Amino acid sequence: MNKFFSEVTLDKIKKKESDVTKKKNFLSTDEIKILLNYLRNLKNKSVGKSMSVDREESTKIFFDFDQSDFLRKLKIKIEGEIGEFFVNDFQPHIITTRFPLRLHVDTGKNPNDLIYKNVVVPLEIVYDLKKDFYKPPNTVIFKNKWYDKSALLTKQTSGNYDFIIKDINNKFVDVINIHDLKEKINNATDGPFSYDGKDFLINNKFKEYIDSLSKSKRYNTRTDKHIVNNKDFKKSDYEKYMSHQPYEDCKSLEIDKVVDWEVGSLMTWDRSRIHCSDNFLINNVISKTCLAMFTSRNKT
Repeated sequence: MNKFFSEVTLDKIKKKESDVTKKKNFLSTDEIKILLNYLRNLKNKSVGKSMSVDREESTKIFFDFDQSDFLRKLKIKIEGEIGEFFVNDFQPHIITTRFPLRLHVDTGKNPNDLIYKNVVVPLEIVYDLKKDFYKPPNTVIFKNKWYDKSALLTKQTSGNYDFIIKDINNKFVDVINIHDLKEKINNATDGPFSYDGKDFLINNKFKEYIDSLSKSKRYNTRTDKHIVNNKDFKKSDYEKYMSHQPYEDCKSLEIDKVVDWEVGSLMTWDRSRIHCSDNFLINNVISKTCLAMFTSRNKT
């Protein structure tokens, strides 16, 4: 793996690295309600610095801490746990995920940035109560570290125009090149349509959605450079946590901690750590929402 950070910057980053942490009951039920209501009320509105990105697999609502007294106090409260921080290259946000996040790393795109901690606070878990059982989701954090640009880690590499969308059976599928799909459906008639072994239903709504996706680009680079040896990933761990991602993507990886989601807890780990969601869908979780941000220790 090529080094993205200079040796001086990398040395400073490593000196501040530490273990994965979790603090229970960091936010109260009332604080969670205030945060969710405030940000969800801003969704799709041009208010201050807020904006949202709404896709089938997830919804992100971005904010800045200077938007309200509550958010300013929230930043101070987080700093009481991890020390002073800044957020430089990707706004703080709440994210509702309906498809599990795959292997990735949030190192940003600034080689001069003293990256610090990922901060996650679970805010809401929606279960399918019609099922016989359900279990809380987890965040899987690996011992493996990454000191390059932010990346989605997979053998199925592409040009950053990949998106998770739903097929005709309402199942999530990974489309590697949204521009290729757009071109093919634009020349097809409405109705069932097969693409890359998956079936979709073409209509005006579907075409408009694919067109909207084609006008954006993924923040993370897709790469397989995290695979540095031929060591197979433990099959039992794959089936328990990682079945939303191809098994071949997990080669070379070793789990450090599996952190279970408790609403209101504060979870932190180094931004250099490879991590992902578990496949919460098999445990009958419909969606989960958290506060997420990628902190730094300088303003460059």
